[in-house]
Amino acid sequence: MIMKPLIVGLALVLAGPAVAAGADTAAYDVVIRETAHGIPHIQADDMASLGFGAGYAYAAKNICLLADALVTVRGERSQAFGPDAMVDLVGGPTRNLDSDVFFRAYLDDARIAAGYAAGDADAVALIDGYAAGYNHYLAERGPGGLPAACRDADWVRPASGGDLRRLLTERAIQASGGRFAMAIATAAPPAGDAATPPVPVPVSRLGGRDDAARLGSNAYALGGDLTADGGGLLLGNPHFPWQGNSRFFQMHLTLPGRLDVMGAALPPFPVPVIGFNRDVAWSHTVSASQRFVLHELALVPGDPLSYLVDGRPERMRPVTVTVPMAGADPVTRTVYDTRFGMVVAMPDRGLAWTGRIAYALADPERHDTRLVEQWLWLAMAASVGEIDRALADIRGTPWINTLAADRHGDALYADMTGVPAVPDELAARCAPSDAGAAIARAARLVVLAGDRAACQAVDDDAGMRPDHGLMPADRMPRRLTRGLVFNSNDSHWLADPAMPLIGYARIVGPEAVAQRLRTRMGKRRLDEIVTATGGRVAPADLEAMLFDNRNLAAELVVDAMLSVCWSEMGGQRAEGEGDLASACAALAGWDRTSSPDIRGAALFREAWRRARAIDGLWAVTFDPARPFTTPAVVDLANPAVTTAMRQALSDAAAQLRAAGFPADIALGAVQQRRTGARTDAAGIPVPGGDEFEGVLNEMTFGPFGAGGYDAARIYGSSYIQLVRWDAGGPVARGLLTYGQSADPTSPFHDDQTRLFAAGQLMALPFRQAEIATDPALRVIRLRASRADTGQP
Repeated sequence: MIMKPLIVGLALVLAGPAVAAGADTAAYDVVIRETAHGIPHIQADDMASLGFGAGYAYAAKNICLLADALVTVRGERSQAFGPDAMVDLVGGPTRNLDSDVFFRAYLDDARIAAGYAAGDADAVALIDGYAAGYNHYLAERGPGGLPAACRDADWVRPASGGDLRRLLTERAIQASGGRFAMAIATAAPPAGDAATPPVPVPVSRLGGRDDAARLGSNAYALGGDLTADGGGLLLGNPHFPWQGNSRFFQMHLTLPGRLDVMGAALPPFPVPVIGFNRDVAWSHTVSASQRFVLHELALVPGDPLSYLVDGRPERMRPVTVTVPMAGADPVTRTVYDTRFGMVVAMPDRGLAWTGRIAYALADPERHDTRLVEQWLWLAMAASVGEIDRALADIRGTPWINTLAADRHGDALYADMTGVPAVPDELAARCAPSDAGAAIARAARLVVLAGDRAACQAVDDDAGMRPDHGLMPADRMPRRLTRGLVFNSNDSHWLADPAMPLIGYARIVGPEAVAQRLRTRMGKRRLDEIVTATGGRVAPADLEAMLFDNRNLAAELVVDAMLSVCWSEMGGQRAEGEGDLASACAALAGWDRTSSPDIRGAALFREAWRRARAIDGLWAVTFDPARPFTTPAVVDLANPAVTTAMRQALSDAAAQLRAAGFPADIALGAVQQRRTGARTDAAGIPVPGGDEFEGVLNEMTFGPFGAGGYDAARIYGSSYIQLVRWDAGGPVARGLLTYGQSADPTSPFHDDQTRLFAAGQLMALPFRQAEIATDPALRVIRLRASRADTGQP
C-alpha cells in the first residue's frame, strides 16, 4: 500500500543515512528536509529513492505543470482540451491536433527505451524513481486535493518511466525537431507538379521564434587569476520562461559517499541541470550552434512521395498516427520519413513541398537518451577538468554551452551541443540548388543536398552511442583557463575574450560578427570591475553587476537622442506640451538603468524599439578588431537619422499616452508580475530590460498596452546562482525569481519574486549545519513499495 509521509524530527536526519544497511531494495526510502522558500534537500541511499524524493518534491509544488506536459508528449491534448485549442510549444503557439500528430509521429518509444537500456543504469533508476514519486504524491492527494489548475481533471493520471523519457526527449529536441513541430505535422504531398515558389523575405530563424526571444542566458566563470581568494567564481543567470513547464525548480540531492549537489532543474530532470557541489559549479547558456540540418530532396518526376539518391528512387516511409478525440471519432494523419529525416513543409518560409523538391530534417537529438546521464556525471565532478571530460565523453548537452568554475581556481567554457558533423568541406561539396542556397542564406542555416548518400549528415540508424553523427569533440569549441570565460548567447568566438576561439566549422557558429548588446555590456562591466578591484573580483562585485540594471543601448544613444531633442527645441531642453517634448523631458531625467523605481526607462525602451532599426544609424560600423565597442556613435550628421530618431521619440511618447501613462512613468508601474495571489493584486514591480536593450538582467514581457507590459508571457532571469568556495565547501547565493510553485495559492509562488524586485540574492543552504538551523526547516520521511507506485 502507499503510505502517507511522516513528518519527523531533526534527530532522524542527523542519525545517519535515510536507509539502513540491508534495507529492502524493493522499497523507496527517502528523507526530504525543506528549508526556507520551499527548497527540498533530498537524502537517500540509492538512486531510485533519490529520484523518488525529487519527483515527490516537484509534484508537491507543481503537479499540474508536469501533468500538462505529459499530456503533450503523450499526444493527448486533443482528447483533453480539444483539437483546435492552442498549446505553446518551443516553436510557437500550435494547434493541439498538430501537436498530438507531431509527438505521436516523432517520438519513437521503442528507440528511446533501447537507448536508455544501453545507457547508464543510475540514470534509469533516477527517472523511474522520479515517476514513482510523482505517482505517490498524486495518490496521496487524490484528484480532489490537487490545485485548481488540474483539480478533478481526468487528464491527470499516473506517469510511467516511459512517459518521463518522452518528456526528456522533448527537452532534447527543443532546438531541432521541436522547432519544426507544426511543419512536420502538417507536411503533405502536393496535389500537382507545382514549381518551387520564390524564397520569401529573409527570416532570422526557421522553426519558430528567434532563440533570443525565447530562451537565453548569461554565465560568467572566473578563474583564480581574477578572483579575490584565488579560487573559482561562477555567476549563472539563465533567461527562461516564468510560466509553463520550462520553469526551473530548486533542489538539493544527497546520496552519501556518491553525490551531494544543489541547484535547479527543469521537469522531469531528477538532478540539477544548473548547480554546484563541494568542488565545482556550472551553468549553461543557449548555444549559437546549429543542431539540425535540412536536406533538399530531389523528387521523382510525377511521384512526390519518392526521391532520388545517387540516381535511384527511394520511397518515403509513411508514418500514420491516430489521435483520440473527446466525444468524436479519432483523427488519422500520415506524415513522412526519409533516410535523411522527416519531411517538413513551411511554404511561407520557402520550405514548400512541391512536385520537384521537398525538405527533410536531420535531427541528431531525436533519439538522444543521454541527458540524465550527462547531468549526473556533471553533478559528481570534482573539477572543471572532469566536467570537460564528461561533456566530451557523453555528449548529452543538446543545445547549451557549459561554463564552469572550481574551488582550485580553474574555469571552463565548452560548446558540446548536438551539432551534426558537417565540416565546411562537406557543406561546400553538398551544396543544394540555388533555391535551397537562398533559403540557407536567408535563414543563416546549413542546407545540404539530399540527392547523394555521401551528403547524409546524420545516420539515423547508427544509434546514439558514441556520437550518432555529432561533430567530434575535438572539433567543438572549448577553453580551460584561470582567467575569464563568459557567454550571453553569442557564438563561441569571444567566450574567452583574451584568446578568441576561431577556425570552427560554420555550423558550429559564426565568427567575426557583431555581438549582441548583452554580450557587450557583460564585457564592459567585467572590465570595469577588474580595473576597480585590481583583478581581485569578489562575489559581491558580480552580484552588484547583475542588479545594477545598466542599459547599454541607453549608454550608447541617449546623448544623441537628447541632442536631437535640443536641436529641435532651439538648443533648449524640451519643455511644454507635445509628445516629443514629453519624451525628451523623460530622457533628460533618466539615470539610464532599468530599475523599477526609475522614470524614463519605459519611454526609452519603446523609442529604442523603433530607433534601432534606423537605416545608417551608426557612424562607426562593426569592426571585428573591436567587437565589444562597435558599432557605436549615432550618425547625427545624417539628416535621415535625426529625423527618424525624432519620430521614434515622439511615437514612443504617443504610445505611452494612448495607454494612459505619462512619458516619465516609472518602469515598475508598467512592468510587473501579476500573481493573483493573496496580496499585491496590482502586481510586483520587476527590474530588468528587454533583450535588445543590453541589460544583463534581461526581462522580456509582452506588448505594451493599457495595463502596461503584458505579463501573461514573461521570459528572463530565472534561476540565479553565484558560487565560490572556502575551506568548508561551497558558499552560494541564489534566487529563483518566480518562486518554487506555479500554484497562486502557495506561499512559495511569489516569495522569491519579492526578493528579485528588491535586487537581493539569498544564501543557499548547502552544508548540513545550515540546513539543520534553518528556521523554516520541515522534515518529511517517505517510504513506499515500488510495486505500489507502478514502477519496476
